[in-house]
Amino acid sequence: MTHHPIDLLPDREAETLTDWLGSHPELTHVTRDRYPRFQEVISTHASNVIQIHDRFHLIQNLWSLHDQIIRKILPARVDLGTHLPRPDPPRMQSKAELRQKENARNKWEQAQILQKYYADGYSITRISKQFNLHWKTVKRYLEMTGPPDTSRQKRAKPLDVYHTQIIDWEAAGHPVHIIYEKLQGIGYTGAYGAVKVFIAELRKKKRAKAPLDTEYHSRRDIRRILWQNHLEDDSEREIINRVLKQYPQIQPVYAFIAGFRETIALKDHTGFIKLILYEQERKDPLTKHFIRRLLSDFKSTVNAIVYTESNGFVEGNVNRLKTLKRMMYGRAGFKLLRQRMLYRIA
Repeated sequence: MTHHPIDLLPDREAETLTDWLGSHPELTHVTRDRYPRFQEVISTHASNVIQIHDRFHLIQNLWSLHDQIIRKILPARVDLGTHLPRPDPPRMQSKAELRQKENARNKWEQAQILQKYYADGYSITRISKQFNLHWKTVKRYLEMTGPPDTSRQKRAKPLDVYHTQIIDWEAAGHPVHIIYEKLQGIGYTGAYGAVKVFIAELRKKKRAKAPLDTEYHSRRDIRRILWQNHLEDDSEREIINRVLKQYPQIQPVYAFIAGFRETIALKDHTGFIKLILYEQERKDPLTKHFIRRLLSDFKSTVNAIVYTESNGFVEGNVNRLKTLKRMMYGRAGFKLLRQRMLYRIA
């Protein structure tokens, strides 16, 4: 395995793929997505080749099923009577965040160098001149005990500390403008609009007979918690239990999705087959289309668990291919694009 592209085809037509397969009889394994033409051509013209579904696309399709069901069943805002735990930090960080972390590491490395000079007897003024830094910067580096914190903390709102007073005054029948004046009298410096919106939410909860001291959970956050399935976290496990109790139609789907991901992670193809066949017999309208599509090419799906091959190296070149296409658009054709994709320095 070279981990490099070996060819680039001009299209996804059956004739093109048939000709390419005919010129490469040495093939034994092919990883692919669920595009039906790939399955048809390979099964017809290279029946001895083992076809393997890409695991990334399997999980992506499972996520689409999960998202579709959550959108269909749950309202946009869900009141479970619990506070929502802080979401996990995103796995993919932006370029700005990566740059901030790199700058923090560089500052800490420089601070350690300056601290070493200071420990050897150099004065702040001498260090400042030697490293061409302001003396205040040198002093700040000498006080550092670790890399600077680049995480963003949620900014507190001016109204947060006055929630209890607002609830009491609203229950006493005071209008919004009177409550706003009372808040100003005890030190509130925020906007009138924030008070108005908060009181509107309070009155909406009272009409719905919902607890006033709980927060609504967004459907997006519930979707994340059910997907990540962190049962070892007490607060998230409580939310999962409340959602499944309040919306029982999600229970079998939640169990199916968790089992699907677990069998793939453990490479348990026997358990995976049993799970899919059980879900087929259950005939759940929420999952039947997903199961039907899976069973239409089931052997390749099972091979994704049995074998280690995947589309990772191909998918890793997609951005490069798209960049080259944009650079060459209107100025060159497929022949040059193919040469640039296959070219690599020896």
